[in-house]
Amino acid sequence: MKKKELVDLITGISLMLLAGVILLLPTFKVNDLSFILKTIFGFYALIKLTQFIIILKNKDFESLFTCLISMGALVSLFFIEDSTKNMVLVLMIWMGLMCLIKLKKADFYHDRHNRMWILRLFILFAFLTSGLLTGINLYYEASVQTIIVGFFFFINGILDVVDPISKYLMESKK
Repeated sequence: MKKKELVDLITGISLMLLAGVILLLPTFKVNDLSFILKTIFGFYALIKLTQFIIILKNKDFESLFTCLISMGALVSLFFIEDSTKNMVLVLMIWMGLMCLIKLKKADFYHDRHNRMWILRLFILFAFLTSGLLTGINLYYEASVQTIIVGFFFFINGILDVVDPISKYLMESKK
């Protein structure tokens, strides 16, 4: 496995672990959606910046753009009122910008006649669907909101893990 694929795999697994911790939070009566989203976006930005620095030589800017968008979402959460409607709006804007990054990555693979573009479109569709369902279902009580956000980021982590594994499997067949 190449260095970039290994770093992508570790990043996806760490995002899944963070989501697993978030899924456990309602058990300990931690249900503050604002705090949870700030933690997620801060962690997401930090891990994507680290990923970008580690694989800087590959000139893959997807991690940098993800870091910048996550930092923007984090900063905006400090300036908005802590209402569910505002947090859903921030999450939906973050998700829309992430979809644009995923679409750009699919286009990158398509331009290079790499079959990975089909998988990247599937990942984009799955991310968009899960994000929209998350935004729709965040209007329940606080413990349900925490679980829904945890599942969304767990799905996001799974989708981040699928990409390096499929690259590795496709390259090992050649």
